[in-house]
Amino acid sequence: MPPNSLTAPALAGLIAKMAAIRNRYDAYDMLLEICRRSGYTHGVMLDMPVEASQHLADHILISNWPERFLRDYDAFGLLATSPVIASARDAIVPFLWSFKKSTARRNQVESQRAAALFEEFGFLTGVALPTGGRPGERRLLFLAGDRDEPQCAELSYLLMLTAHLSERLLKVLENSCRDEPAARLSDRERQCLVWTSAGKTSLEIGTILGLSEHTVNQYIASSSQKLGAVNRAHAVAKAMRRGLIE
Repeated sequence: MPPNSLTAPALAGLIAKMAAIRNRYDAYDMLLEICRRSGYTHGVMLDMPVEASQHLADHILISNWPERFLRDYDAFGLLATSPVIASARDAIVPFLWSFKKSTARRNQVESQRAAALFEEFGFLTGVALPTGGRPGERRLLFLAGDRDEPQCAELSYLLMLTAHLSERLLKVLENSCRDEPAARLSDRERQCLVWTSAGKTSLEIGTILGLSEHTVNQYIASSSQKLGAVNRAHAVAKAMRRGLIE
């Protein structure tokens, strides 16, 4: 498939395919196709973080970002000074991004770390597409890679796809909350969620519990699946609501 093949017929086809999305994995496949069609390499859809948020991973709904990129991004504390997130909180139209122009809110050390990380993983240019989420909340689709700036028509197509994808994820989330079976968490799954609720990263939880970071992530993933949650923050909220953790 040639890059930048997001045409009007392709847009109609993708929107039609979104009606078949039944779970987060279907949504992930759609995210990959949007990336391929638009000529970007990396894509993520997330619930918009509030200003006090420290870890981007806690807000991600679907993503094909490399694991180490996301781990380093959070380890460096780049969310707090992200110009994309700061702009997206108030934006209602798409806007473009470049790693060379992403230093506005960062000090010299943060700027150097961010630039090196983005360049290593090919996050050179991108587009941020804000949209609606749950009532009173907002979401963001962010696409990144190394391509020329998209034209106006392509941006409008991407914004439409973002809205449709967010809506399908809302329905998936609503459906997962209906007729939920009683989740039985293991002691380790419960411990990992408790420490997650305290704001600890997987690496920090591993140190506390004497586990590897990979094992912690597995426990969080398995507990999220049992709870029908789309990310770790959602898993914590559902576990608290059911009285599985305090």
